[in-house]
Amino acid sequence: MSRDVLEKLLYDLSTSRQNREAFAADADKYLARYRLSAEEKALVRDYDVRALADLGVNTMLTWGFWLQAGRRNPDYIRAMQGRAVQNQHGATPTEGAPS
Repeated sequence: MSRDVLEKLLYDLSTSRQNREAFAADADKYLARYRLSAEEKALVRDYDVRALADLGVNTMLTWGFWLQAGRRNPDYIRAMQGRAVQNQHGATPTEGAPS
């Protein structure tokens, strides 16, 4: 588990518009900058804030990450409670739809 690297990644996204734009344009290319496992990269790509928090990632960082993507507070709370949150396409991230 790379909690420190995950926290650095979320911090970098929360403090730099350029980083957010690079992540939005090509998440896989952006995530390649960080020493993370494939599973950890998937958690970030899927905005799985509950799993990130379960790994010990600071919840202020997961919340900021969620909000910077234009997602809503009520959906963050549902995600943190372990309830599925649907994306704009009507699918949950675990169904393989883009988040």
